[in-house]
Amino acid sequence: GYDASAHLSEETSNASVSAARGIVRAIWVSWLAGFVLLAGLTFAIQDYDATRATATGVPPAQILLDGLGTDGASALLLVVIVAQLFCGNAEVAAASRMVFAFSRDGALPGSSLWRKVSARTQTPVAAVWLSVAVACLLALPSLYSATAYGAVTAINVIGITPAYAIPVLLRLRAGDRFTPGPWNLGRWSRPVGWVAVVWVALVTVLFCLPQSSPVTADTMNYAVVALVVVLVLATVWWFVARRSYGTPTTAAYGDDREQAELAEGIV
Repeated sequence: GYDASAHLSEETSNASVSAARGIVRAIWVSWLAGFVLLAGLTFAIQDYDATRATATGVPPAQILLDGLGTDGASALLLVVIVAQLFCGNAEVAAASRMVFAFSRDGALPGSSLWRKVSARTQTPVAAVWLSVAVACLLALPSLYSATAYGAVTAINVIGITPAYAIPVLLRLRAGDRFTPGPWNLGRWSRPVGWVAVVWVALVTVLFCLPQSSPVTADTMNYAVVALVVVLVLATVWWFVARRSYGTPTTAAYGDDREQAELAEGIV
């Protein structure tokens, strides 16, 4: 929810207020809904050891099977599958949008291809397919290995949460030099910000740790390997591309009247 509020801020009217409210509301609504869901699943456990060692490999699915039978569990799992498909669509949209934005500013290899917009669909088709292809390649090993699946899910959390914590940390470091927006957390801003930063640092370390003991080649959490590879590639590319990277200037979009018309069209 907070992810969607951030991504859609450019297309949101009065974004400095409505997007900020959407982020905060998404957090407490998700907390309540998640608490109800997890409490229900926890109280529905009938045999902890059997659930943990279920042949399905998915303990929540076994909880549903024990509590609702095959038909009821299948119906609820279908809801989960549909929700995952919608999440996948949203992530493709977000990833391709970032690929297009970085390519528009010349920050990715092959930027001239990824920033092309289709005349027929008015969308960056190449950027969309690049996002899909890379995601498929990363997820492919998880079809054959539970260890790879654990690494893929872990690297997702590791990748996305620090991206949100870094701006919060920079705002905390700025102190009084930071100018708050028209809708903010007031005196709660700093304590909430520090809790968020510390929590992200903690879970990032946790998701890099092996998920079972003893640690072997099959139980090793390879998310830390993927994280190191990504950081090395990003660092190398930063030094390679930083001279060619540049953000758009307001002059590129015409005068104030033209910019206002463009913004109105987007909203």
